[in-house]
Amino acid sequence: MFIKALKSSLSALSLLCTLFITPYADASVLTIDNFSHAQTAIDRGNSVGSPTTVNQLTGTDLTNASRTFIAVASGTTYANKEEIVSGGNVLKIVNGGTSAGTASIVWNFDPINFKAYGNAILLEILSIDLGVKVEMVANGTSTSGVQSFSGPGNFWLGFDAFSNPAVFSSVNSFRLNFSGPAAWDGQFRVLATTTPVPVPAAFVLMGSVLLGGLGIRRRPGR
Repeated sequence: MFIKALKSSLSALSLLCTLFITPYADASVLTIDNFSHAQTAIDRGNSVGSPTTVNQLTGTDLTNASRTFIAVASGTTYANKEEIVSGGNVLKIVNGGTSAGTASIVWNFDPINFKAYGNAILLEILSIDLGVKVEMVANGTSTSGVQSFSGPGNFWLGFDAFSNPAVFSSVNSFRLNFSGPAAWDGQFRVLATTTPVPVPAAFVLMGSVLLGGLGIRRRPGR
């Protein structure tokens, strides 16, 4: 009896663990950019190669999308460097050790209702240095304010964090403004509109019951 009960409890516990390993589920996702389209912009203090624009962007669910990289290094010497590179599903931003520049990415596209796909912006971070910040701007007017990254992982920002959430019912442009200390870099994988769905509290209670059951069912001397 104990072995049968143990197997049943372990099976349910295994399912629970799977749910905890994936704490968020995407109800629907609109990919703004998966960074598969190759593009580079670099500024070494003399505006060489910046900005650059791709007019027929691929790796996006948006229609008629273009993407502009704007790299702005501080200072005027060639040693100052700000670089933005995308391709292979990765976006890389590098800020040289003698620069305190900024990196901006601007998407323009046919109007679309972001709210039909979720209530938050998702930016997946592969790696990031301390002190790096981002400002998100929708339709050129609704700003998120400057937000700080805590480290790698999924960075979620709800529409209600923007100065005018109403614009998300019809969005035609989106912008990221990155800034940080000298000598920083970061890597990102995807930018999307989605809805983070937390694991219901009931699953936490179920876990407690299952774990407790494993101890209750075993009788002394068996």
